[in-house]
Amino acid sequence: MRKFVLVANSTTDETGEYYEKNEIRCAPLSFTMDGRTVREDFGKTIPFPEFYDNLRAGKLSQTSQATMEEYQEHFRAACREGMDVLYVGFSSGLSGSFQAGCIAAAEVREEFPDRVIRCVDSLAAAGGEGLLVERARQLRDAGYTADEAGDAIEELRLKVIHLVTVNDLKHLWRGGRVSKSAAIVGSLIGIKPMIYVDDAGKLQVCGKIRGRKKALDKLVETALAQVVERDTPMRISHGDCEEDARYVADKLQAAGLQTEIRMLDTVIGSHTGPGVMTVFFVGSKRGPF
Repeated sequence: MRKFVLVANSTTDETGEYYEKNEIRCAPLSFTMDGRTVREDFGKTIPFPEFYDNLRAGKLSQTSQATMEEYQEHFRAACREGMDVLYVGFSSGLSGSFQAGCIAAAEVREEFPDRVIRCVDSLAAAGGEGLLVERARQLRDAGYTADEAGDAIEELRLKVIHLVTVNDLKHLWRGGRVSKSAAIVGSLIGIKPMIYVDDAGKLQVCGKIRGRKKALDKLVETALAQVVERDTPMRISHGDCEEDARYVADKLQAAGLQTEIRMLDTVIGSHTGPGVMTVFFVGSKRGPF
């Protein structure tokens, strides 16, 4: 059975050590702050706390998609090694990175017609995307082909639930991820917007709750009601608000669930801002909460 190389973007809330240890090749996105462009490197160039402090201070961060050249380099290298490729990419509903990967794959396929280069749109982000990449890694190590693993990820992706609350929506509005009218919700005193990722892989504002603690409790309540795979650790990612992340994790663990806490990466954090709280897990289907 032919092995394959797994390629992913940098937006999975994983560490550089995770990619290296598990032999996952990374096509990074980038962000620009104070005129300095950084290829996302898991907080090495600008540590996450410093990045979020800069956002709190009013600095803006603009993001850029992964480049076709980066994809081509990974795809060609794999094909030259006699390997197939499975690329599991950042949601096309949030970035043009996946499309760039597909274009690069089409070009490399012409050079290596005997190789399989399978591209799967995760329709997910951050920890949700990370769950799918990790599942693809497990399937690769279990001996699945690129197409078999790709089929399995496509079957699973709409069951990966994203529950999100932010302090306000100004960062998402500035980045074009939500409308100006939706962003007005975030300006209301004490109101915390609730967000989910829909089946098109896009962010949708689905409600508002008065008070941070009530918003965090809503994340917990919804996760407990919707989780299906109880043996797969729930992923909790936060925008430099570890105390809130621990609060959510403790409640989920008290209900018998496993959790993993991570800092939200710099590219996605550019659009959500400090204080974002997220929970990702495998459930039955996506929808408002």
